[in-house]
Amino acid sequence: MSLINNAADDAVFMRGESVAELWVVLQEQEGLPPEYNQEVLAEAKEVAAQYPGQLQLCAVQLRAPLSSPVEKSTVPFFKAVVPERLYVLEHPALGRYTTEGYVAALSWLIRERTPALIVTSATVNGQDWAPRLAAQLGLPFVARCLRFALEQEALLALRALYGGRAYVQTRTRLGRQPALVTFAPGTRGTPPMTGSPAVGLPMPEVITYQPSLAFEERNPSLQHLGIEAPSAEEVELEAAEKIVAGGRGVGREGFAELAAFARLLGAAVGASRVATDRGWVEPERQIGATGKSVSPRLYIACGISGAAQHTSGIREAQTVVAINPDRNAPIFALADLGLLGDAREILRHAMQLLQEESVGV
Repeated sequence: MSLINNAADDAVFMRGESVAELWVVLQEQEGLPPEYNQEVLAEAKEVAAQYPGQLQLCAVQLRAPLSSPVEKSTVPFFKAVVPERLYVLEHPALGRYTTEGYVAALSWLIRERTPALIVTSATVNGQDWAPRLAAQLGLPFVARCLRFALEQEALLALRALYGGRAYVQTRTRLGRQPALVTFAPGTRGTPPMTGSPAVGLPMPEVITYQPSLAFEERNPSLQHLGIEAPSAEEVELEAAEKIVAGGRGVGREGFAELAAFARLLGAAVGASRVATDRGWVEPERQIGATGKSVSPRLYIACGISGAAQHTSGIREAQTVVAINPDRNAPIFALADLGLLGDAREILRHAMQLLQEESVGV
């Protein structure tokens, strides 16, 4: 797959100031930044590094005001990549995610700073607020990029079409307004970690704002009722970080055990075409050329032979574990780890180990 060529060396981003800013808007889950933040920061750092002295990598964090002196001294858990500057937006309405809160806060900061480019991960929340923000401010917007680059007067982006079976490179003309990009999760993978946050790396300059947001806080159009984790059979495959998939070798009864194992692992349930054609799993769970293309950090193929129809949908998976009793199964050629044996027996043993670990046995 041909990726975007590096932009011209003489490209500049002069908008009335000597240094332009490339923002990565961090997304948090239960108060801790997910690994997708590290992935986007690593990609953005490569883009900014092409223009030393002209483009500055910055991060943006949205949160409720903190009262504890210890809390006030903390910054997001930067590991492999540390931005040069961190903008912290504090407001009571930002204690948990809301569309109005994120759009209002980021609109305010954009008017204050006017960056050259704004990037965030194309998670469920990212795909919610990013297009709304772009529409409200009239910004150029490119969704679910696999790669992106800046050149003078334009944004280049690589995107997947038809479930990853084709690719297109787009060129978006830039004006004096910033552009907004969402980066497809799992495309790049989490950069190598040092084991401790930002070991040997300087911490970013932290600038905290407490803006007055112009939206109705007492009667918002959306109200938070609670958070309920979906079952393994309901998690969207495209957004899943872990997937346990079954095929012919699992059998109809085996999918109940596979789903139980997926719940213990915090993974989604997938299936081969054979499993969906036979009605063992709903068609929405099918992965492959006639199903969905996925890019999880971990993909466990149980009783799947590895036909091209299926493996075409898991090319972007970071780590593939294959369980199959046939040592000649094509799936082993693709796998990072292969387990030779009956998938159901191996899953039962793995479930026992996970359960023992959870109770501290």
